[in-house]
Amino acid sequence: MPHDHRRLPVTYLAVLGAAVVCYAALGAVLSILPRYVPDQLGAGPTAVGLAVGAPALTGLLARPVGGRLADRLGPLIPLLTGAAVMAAGAVPAALSSTLAALILSRLAVGAGEGMMMSAGVLWLLRLAGPERRGRALGHIGLANYGGLALGPLLATALGGATQAATVLWVAAVLPLLGGAAAILAHRAGGAVAGDRPAGSASTAALLRGIAPAGIGLLAVNVGYVSMLSFGAAVAHGHGTDLGTFVVPVFAVAVILARTLGGGTPDRLGGRRTVVAFAGAEAAGLLVYANASATPVALAALLGMSVGQALAVPGLGLLALAGVAPENQGAAAGLFFSFFDAGVGLGGPAVGAAAALAGAGGALDVAGVAVSSAVVVALVVGRRRDGAGARRGELWRFTAAFRR
Repeated sequence: MPHDHRRLPVTYLAVLGAAVVCYAALGAVLSILPRYVPDQLGAGPTAVGLAVGAPALTGLLARPVGGRLADRLGPLIPLLTGAAVMAAGAVPAALSSTLAALILSRLAVGAGEGMMMSAGVLWLLRLAGPERRGRALGHIGLANYGGLALGPLLATALGGATQAATVLWVAAVLPLLGGAAAILAHRAGGAVAGDRPAGSASTAALLRGIAPAGIGLLAVNVGYVSMLSFGAAVAHGHGTDLGTFVVPVFAVAVILARTLGGGTPDRLGGRRTVVAFAGAEAAGLLVYANASATPVALAALLGMSVGQALAVPGLGLLALAGVAPENQGAAAGLFFSFFDAGVGLGGPAVGAAAALAGAGGALDVAGVAVSSAVVVALVVGRRRDGAGARRGELWRFTAAFRR
C-alpha cells in the first residue's frame, strides 16, 4: 500500500522508539544480573552466564516466527504480541526470588524480544522503502544499543541489584510502553498491511537464500564478542591506556556510525559495504591485538567498531536481495537469528582461543574469522546485488497487477 512520505519521519521514529523502550527493559535487567544472581539468589558464575545468555536461545527461535507473522498480518500485531510476552515474562522473576523463576523469565523475555524485533525491522523496512533498506537494517541495531545503554542507567537510578524487585517490575512495564508507542505509530499513519500468504516461500527455501549472508553475520559477531570479552585484557597486557574505555568507545562509535553513516550501505550496495567494513573490522582486530602504542590501539578500536557497525546492515542487504516483499519479515528474522548464533557460539570460541593463545591470540583468531565475511561478499555479493535490483524492478512493475 502507498505511504504518506510527509509522515514517514514521525511514524518511523515512533516504531524505532518502541524498539528502544523494549530493549531498555532488557538492558535494565541485564545490568543487575552479575550481582543479583550471586548476592540474592546464592548461585554461582555458571548461573550468571545462563541468566545472561538465556534470552538468546529463545530469541533465535522466535525471530523467524515473528517475521513470518509480520509478513502475513502486518507488523503491528506481532510487535504488540512480542512486547506483551516481554512484559509478562518479567513477572515471574519479580514475584519469586528463585533461580528457576529467573531463568524461566529470561527465556520468555527472549521469545518476546525475538518477535518484537522481527516485526519492528519489517515495519522499518517498509516505511523506509527499497532505497533505504540498509539504513533501516542498521537502525534496528541502533535501537538495541540505545536500549541496552539506557536500561542500565535506569536500573542504577532505581537502586540497581539491591532493589532488584523494583527493576524487574519496571522491566515488565517498559515493553507495554513500547507497545503503546507502536500503536501511536499505527494511528499516526504508519500502518503497514500484511501481504497475501499465497506467495510465501518456505522457511527452508528462505534459509538457503540467506545462509551465506547469515554466516557472514555470525563471523562479524565473533569479532564483536572478542573485543568486548578481551579488549580490556589486551590493553592492559600491552600497557595502553584503553582498558576501561574499550566498551564505551565501541558503543559510541557504533551509535555514531549508524546515525551519521546509516545511508552508506544503500549508497555502496551490500557487496562493497561488507568488503570495506568487514575488512576494516578484521584489520582493526588484528592491529589492536598487537598494538603497544595507545594512539594506534585507539585507531584500531575505532576502525573495528565502525567496521562492525556498517558491515551488519551491508550483510542484511545481501540477505534480502532477491527476497520478495511478502517474505522479507521471515527472511529478516532468519538473518538476525545468526546474530544470536554469533554471540552464543562466538563467546565459547574466543574463550577457548584465549585459553590457548592468550587474549591477544583470541583477537587474532577473531580477526581471521571476521575476514570470512569479506569472502562471503566477494563470492555471492555481485550476484546478489544484481539479482536484488532486478527483482525490485520486477516487483515494482507488477505491483499494480497484484493489488
